[in-house]
Amino acid sequence: MTNRKWWFSVAFAACSCSSEGSDKDPERDAPNIVAPMAGASGAAGGGTAATGGTGGGAVTAGQSAMAGASPIAAGTGGQPSSAGTQAIAGTGGAAMAGTTAPAPSGALAGSCPDGFTPKAGSNDFPIGDEVRKFHVTAPPMGEGPRPLFVALTGTVQEELAFAMQSGLALLPASGWIVVSPVRSCSQEARNCSTSGSDGRVWEPWYDGTAPPSDEAGPDVEFVEAMVRCVASAWPVAADKIYLGGVSAGGSFTHRNMTFNSRLFAGGVPASGNWTYGVPPATPMMMDSSIAIILWGGPSDTWPGSPPYAGETKAAAEYYAKQSNVVTVACSGMHGHQWPAAITPWVAETLLSHPKGTAPSAFVLKPPPTGFTCVVGAYTDH
Repeated sequence: MTNRKWWFSVAFAACSCSSEGSDKDPERDAPNIVAPMAGASGAAGGGTAATGGTGGGAVTAGQSAMAGASPIAAGTGGQPSSAGTQAIAGTGGAAMAGTTAPAPSGALAGSCPDGFTPKAGSNDFPIGDEVRKFHVTAPPMGEGPRPLFVALTGTVQEELAFAMQSGLALLPASGWIVVSPVRSCSQEARNCSTSGSDGRVWEPWYDGTAPPSDEAGPDVEFVEAMVRCVASAWPVAADKIYLGGVSAGGSFTHRNMTFNSRLFAGGVPASGNWTYGVPPATPMMMDSSIAIILWGGPSDTWPGSPPYAGETKAAAEYYAKQSNVVTVACSGMHGHQWPAAITPWVAETLLSHPKGTAPSAFVLKPPPTGFTCVVGAYTDH
């Protein structure tokens, strides 16, 4: 698939977006973004308080609010938690060799390969013996470290098409840095909709293996190296690094979260697989983080995949047993796609729980109309 360089407006306004491909393809076919986000900061609000590893009551759109968490402004600093820290299996969690940039207070230390400087737009990133591509959409200049979101497409959508369709490309207007890594199959113009050939079950990302493994795999390592390199050019809040994706991108979100929760403050796996060797073969204690799982209802299906009702349920149950993780299980009727209507709420919810925040301090605010969310594992399927 040919890569294209797109630049997005940072004006957070309603837009009409379409994706490439067949109108019958549910991963590509998505609603327009109809409501701008009122800031990217978490605000005191109403909802259900969370306790680490336990469930909670459902919160639906329109519920009355009660006193909640204190506001967290996008871009404020903070220190990441060291409790329960884990390293990526096979890497030791070490920073890559190369140029290291001094970090302001609360920011992630940046590190890039020698001679490489990341820029807004498309980047050709040397890592090991390869060159991998990623795209950066940067916010307007501001003070202080900024939250960062890694946007992970699935099998079908081109990387930047997914960022636009999902509304994630609009987050920089509220201070976020959005980074879109490019799949190897897309970069090399290979078929992404096929079985993997290097141990991965499915081609787009190294997100699951048969049999399950305790090695994170090359794509998890690429994503961390990419994030740390981006932090050399923009101040990235060390306690506000998140990721999310749809379908295979949701599965890959799971893999990053379960293998590398020391880096990520949270993730949003939308319609991701779980049961084909996505998490570590040997369960790991996860670091402080938040997991927002999205299920698209009975029409959330994909040819050849296990039903996503079971996949999302199994994932939510895993996270809910982790004492350091806040689990939010959300359901809608949007099918097998990332629902753009929930993106502003997702961004606000993620920012309300930076890394190091006690699970008991989390308060679930009502989601947008058409969605139901609970703290803990799913109760509706």
